[in-house]
Amino acid sequence: MKKFFLLLMAAATFNANAALISITTDKDTYSVGETIMATVSATELINDNAVQTYFYGYNALFNFDSSLLSLDVSSIFDLGALGNQPVVGTNGSTESTLSIISIESFLAAIVPLFEGAEFAQNGKSTVELFSFNLLALNAGTVELSPVSSVITNNGGVALPNVSTESTSFEIAQVPAPGTLALSLLALGGMFFTNKRAKS
Repeated sequence: MKKFFLLLMAAATFNANAALISITTDKDTYSVGETIMATVSATELINDNAVQTYFYGYNALFNFDSSLLSLDVSSIFDLGALGNQPVVGTNGSTESTLSIISIESFLAAIVPLFEGAEFAQNGKSTVELFSFNLLALNAGTVELSPVSSVITNNGGVALPNVSTESTSFEIAQVPAPGTLALSLLALGGMFFTNKRAKS
């Protein structure tokens, strides 16, 4: 009976957090031509029993509707979830596809006191993974979610019980200035240049 009770306690405290990979944007509504700043995070890393889930790598793939959005590939930025000097690759990223893979630096395994993934994540229920910028091209409703995303253990194997959460936002058409306003602006410009030419 004692062994059964110990097994039951071990199962109850086993590190089986249901982690969540989520994406957020800086606003809910954008105008055509504006930059959308998005951040991808791993959340719910500490369960109700205060057991922390650590991860040592992540990868994600997003596809974007190229009629509404354009990815600024140079804006993809790792936010330090894996500690100092992670290995980050964005090969395959284009204006309509974001592909990122990041793993903890090999130095974390061999150098004592190196600030690796466990140092960066310790005590945090939410850890920001990476950020990127998109350009709003046309008006419409955008549902932004990854095609695939995983966080991995120190052996490179995807952690179980990880789900994803998407976000959505609106892109509004920039209102065209009224004809009367443009006419007044043109008339004022002609008056100003005519007056300046006479001086």
